[in-house]
Amino acid sequence: MKKFVCIALITFISFISIPLFSSNEDLGFTVGMDYVSKNKRRGLPAFGSIEIDGEVFPVGRAVEFSLVDGAFFPFVSYDVMDTGISIKVKGEFAESYIIDGNKTHKDASSVNFNFDYSNKFDLVTLEGGAWYFWHWDKNLSYSEIYMSLKFEDIFLTPTITYIHDYYYYYYHWKDFYIQLGISHSFDLMPDITSLTLGASSGYFNHKFRDIKGISNIDLSTKLEVKAGAVTYTAGFYYLIVPLKEFYYSSSELDWSDAANPKPVKDRNRFYAAFGAAYSF
Repeated sequence: MKKFVCIALITFISFISIPLFSSNEDLGFTVGMDYVSKNKRRGLPAFGSIEIDGEVFPVGRAVEFSLVDGAFFPFVSYDVMDTGISIKVKGEFAESYIIDGNKTHKDASSVNFNFDYSNKFDLVTLEGGAWYFWHWDKNLSYSEIYMSLKFEDIFLTPTITYIHDYYYYYYHWKDFYIQLGISHSFDLMPDITSLTLGASSGYFNHKFRDIKGISNIDLSTKLEVKAGAVTYTAGFYYLIVPLKEFYYSSSELDWSDAANPKPVKDRNRFYAAFGAAYSF
């Protein structure tokens, strides 16, 4: 019920904000909020905790997870005229912290600073950028640089993305992630409503847990509706974790024997995402 109230509140605020920001000139700013019911990063949980006899305890990212939490992502972005450059500041806050005031995941919350560039050259759209993730617990902070090639005028729009990670403080090591994806959009109502179907797979060299391989296969459907300056999105995702090294690292735990908890295979996950954004 609390999830529904929060999502409804986001939608309501988006509607009432339209007259407040009405303008005949596009300034390049966008403000919004996204929500995901399970906060997953490359098939692994971003927030986790364990539950024993009804009591919830936090766990670090270095050990197995049990309860995978959702997350809210408020953001503001600015598109620098017609340069293809975008600057964004985005928060990442655990659902249990925002809704219930549970401080279990407070230190894992973050503010993300993104610098992105996008430009289309004939058949190929080139994207790239740098992101910095500043966590409340500074030992979890890290940065990423990425480059992506998207072939938009080819059937199913194949996309390849390379992401290079750098971790600070305790770790000082580097990871990389390569993702291959395809997608296709359908205009249900031109310039108003579109539906995008997608599939992707990622190879993760994850030094933090000393594992590497295909970490996730994602199947997705995303609906986008534009109402004036407001854009609403809703997406449903099916996540497959094919390798035991990854699904045991992102698994629920069987605590029937509290002294010897056993990992449960976490190979298949469904989750949903909703969002609203206002551009002015």
